[in-house]
Amino acid sequence: MHFILVHDVKPSNSHSHSAAASRNPVIMLQKPLRLVEKLVPQIKLVSSRNKPVHLLSHNARGYAVFMEINYRETPNSPFRKIRAQFIDVDLNKISATCSTKEEAIRKIKSIKANPSEQIQSITVKRTKHGQYRLVVHRTRRKIAQLKKQFLNKHGNLVKHAMIVETSNGYHIYWALRDGAVSKFVPIQKALAQKFNSDPLITNLARVMRIPGFYHMKDPNTPFMVRVVQWGRKKRFTQEELIRTFRLEP
Repeated sequence: MHFILVHDVKPSNSHSHSAAASRNPVIMLQKPLRLVEKLVPQIKLVSSRNKPVHLLSHNARGYAVFMEINYRETPNSPFRKIRAQFIDVDLNKISATCSTKEEAIRKIKSIKANPSEQIQSITVKRTKHGQYRLVVHRTRRKIAQLKKQFLNKHGNLVKHAMIVETSNGYHIYWALRDGAVSKFVPIQKALAQKFNSDPLITNLARVMRIPGFYHMKDPNTPFMVRVVQWGRKKRFTQEELIRTFRLEP
């Protein structure tokens, strides 16, 4: 199994980053599948130099802990097993790409005029193609409201799935048996469209946050990533997902 530590804390001009984090923004780790402990926070991993890495202390220093969901023997090997289909329901932000600066300004005004929105910050960046990339971040209070709304709307559809709560929303997994590698990406895209989740969560090498560790992008308000629903014990088949959700992969 392949794990990765990514320094989660947002860049700033302060001296809050440790020197170790600056030198090692990403740490690649791995562990044999059968040796993963039952209690996730107790997992003991070693680096490529066979040195032990203490996950909890790294998490406290601002590193997020991720795991590659699908199976391959080495980081450069082809994928041999699909463990789950999954989605990332990110309720933190509104994203838009505008052709002109004026269009971006109009979009911002429209979002601010929406009485149901609660905005924490807005950024606009010029892309290499000359467009304007707009990202609006919502407040924690608004995200909490949207989390409840999502489960109220889709609760019946995800009642048998594994649901992991993150700072910004939910990671939802359908554990698979006999998953075909060739079907993974088309089903990921169809699920993202079905649930209006992050459309970029489609690649075989995707890593996801591990429950039991803190989301540390804002070190002043760490959020414990946690399992809120384990889902059913019987694994799904890809054909069952296609049929149940009427997907068109």
